[in-house]
Amino acid sequence: MKKQFLLLAFMLAAICSIAQNSYTTKQYGFRVEKDLVYGTMPNYAGISTTLLLDLYKPVGDNNPSRPLLVLVHGGSWLGGCKDGYAGMAAEMAQRGYVVAAVNYRLGWHKSAGPIANPLTDAQAGATLYAADSSELIRALYRGQQDVKGAIRWLKARADFDSTCTERVLVGGESAGGFVSMAVGFLDRAEEKPVSCGALTPAPTPASNLTNSYSLNCTTQIIQPSGPALNRPDLGPVDGTLNLNGYDANVLGVVNLFGGVPYEGAANNWLQGPDTPAVYLYHQTCDGVVPFGLGIPFFVLSSYCNLGFTPWHTNYMHTFGSGAISVAFAEAQMQYTIDFDQCPDFNPAIALFDCIRYGDNGSYHYTANPVLRLQKIADYFSPIITQNTCYSVGAQEPNTRLQVQISPNPFEDQLVITLDQALEGETDVRLLDISGRVVWHNRMPLHLGQNTLSGLQGLPAGVYALQLRAGTGAGVWKVVKKAQSGG
Repeated sequence: MKKQFLLLAFMLAAICSIAQNSYTTKQYGFRVEKDLVYGTMPNYAGISTTLLLDLYKPVGDNNPSRPLLVLVHGGSWLGGCKDGYAGMAAEMAQRGYVVAAVNYRLGWHKSAGPIANPLTDAQAGATLYAADSSELIRALYRGQQDVKGAIRWLKARADFDSTCTERVLVGGESAGGFVSMAVGFLDRAEEKPVSCGALTPAPTPASNLTNSYSLNCTTQIIQPSGPALNRPDLGPVDGTLNLNGYDANVLGVVNLFGGVPYEGAANNWLQGPDTPAVYLYHQTCDGVVPFGLGIPFFVLSSYCNLGFTPWHTNYMHTFGSGAISVAFAEAQMQYTIDFDQCPDFNPAIALFDCIRYGDNGSYHYTANPVLRLQKIADYFSPIITQNTCYSVGAQEPNTRLQVQISPNPFEDQLVITLDQALEGETDVRLLDISGRVVWHNRMPLHLGQNTLSGLQGLPAGVYALQLRAGTGAGVWKVVKKAQSGG
C-alpha cells in the first residue's frame, strides 16, 4: 500500500508539474538532431527521394508529455528547405515543444509551351510555368502524404523524444501552409482531389523551361522524358509511408499565408473525423497567395511580369486565409485570425504599385515573426494543456522506474538491475528508432540482475528499452554496437 501511495503521489506531482508548463515562455535550452531519415518515396518524375527532418528538443524541461510541432517549409512546391525553420524551431523548443522541421517531395511538370520570352535569366522564373492546374494540386497532395508519414514516424518514437501522441500541431508558411491545412483536414477518401488520380502523361516541357526542384536543400535540374512524364494515381489521402499503427491526426494547424485549393471546398474538407484548431495569419494584400478566393501569383504574373508570358494561367484557384476564416465561422470551427491590413494592389497605377510590391516582398511573408510566434504559443497553450495525454512516456533521460541498464553500449544481451522486485509480469520491449518493436517479452523481473538474451542479431544503432509494469513504466536509450570482427 505504501508503494502504491508513493507512486500515486509521484504521478500527481508529475501531472501538476506538466500542467504548470503553459508552453508560452522561452525558458529552456535546446538541442538539435539533424537529418533524420523518416522515409523514401518517388517524386513527381519517379525519382526515389530520401525524406529528412531535423528534430529540436528542449533541454531541462523534465516533461514526459511534450507537445510536438511539425513545421513545413514553403517554396511553391519547387524550393525551400527545412533549414529555413531553424529560428522558429529553436524559439518553440525553448518554450517546451519538440519541433520537427521536415523536408518533403518537391517539383512538378512544366508546360509544353510555347512560352514567349520566359525568364531565362532567372532560373526560378523559368520553373514557374505549370503543365496544367493539376500539377500544383498533385504537388500539394504528395507533400501532405509525406508530412502525414513523418507524423506517424514521430508518434511511433514518442518514447525516444518524450512526446505526447495526442498533442501534435502542424504548421507552415505559403506552400507549407497549404500542406499543413491538408494534413489537418484532408482525412477522408472521398475528399481526394480528382487531379490526384491517374492522368495522361505530362507533356514534354518547352526547351526554354527548367525542371528544377530542391531535394533536401540542394537544387536539382532534370530533363524529364518517357516514363518520367507519367502521372500515376497518387494513392490514398493518408499515403503509404510509415503505416505503423499510429494515425496522423493533429490537434492544431498553423497556416501562415497559405490556403486551400478550390477542390478542398468542392469536396468539403471541413467534414470528417478531425476538426483541429487553426491559427490563420495573412497579409490582406498578399501578391503571391491571395487573401480571399483567387489564383496564386495573379498580381505579379498579370501586372508586374515585365512583358513576359504570364505564368499563373495554369495554376489552381485557391482560398486564402480570409476566405477560410469565413468558411470556419459558418461551420463554427475552432480558429483564430491574425490578419495584417495592407492596401490592395491597384491595377490603375500598376507601374507604381508593382514598385511598392517589389519593395515589400509582395507582402508574402510573416511580418514581425517574434510577435506571431508568441501569438501562436498563446493560442495553442490552453488547447494543449487541456488535452489529455494517454501515452505512458518517460522523462528524457530520467525514468519513472528506478533501474540500472548495462552494458550500454551492448553486444548480445542487456542486464536490468533492480533494487526491488516489480509486482507481476513486466512487459519488456526493444524498439528501433522508427518505433518498430524488434524484441518483446513478458517476464517477471526480480531483485538483482535480470538478463535479456537473444539480441545479437540486431543491427548496430540506437534503441529504446521500454518497461511497463503494474508499479510503473520507463524507457531507456540503449546503443547496440557493431559485432567485433572475427
